[in-house]
Amino acid sequence: MDKLIPLINTLQDAFNNVGLTFIDLPQIAVVGSQSSGKSSVLENVVGLDFLPRGSGIVTRRPLVLQLVNKPPGTQDWGEFLHLPGQKFT
Repeated sequence: MDKLIPLINTLQDAFNNVGLTFIDLPQIAVVGSQSSGKSSVLENVVGLDFLPRGSGIVTRRPLVLQLVNKPPGTQDWGEFLHLPGQKFT
């Protein structure tokens, strides 16, 4: 199972890059009005505070999260598809 998740994430990225969606994976859609707590819902699902905070509109764009199990004791990080290879802690 540990090798399956990265493989599925790689395939999902490849399919998304060419506009295809052949892999039917479980997904969560969070919908609501401005400042209704959508980002907080996502953070609670993940179990980490990782989205920006502020007044007004802060996270105004679609967001795709891919969760990956990591070895215990390693630092959590995030990576954005438009900045490949750059890890944000």
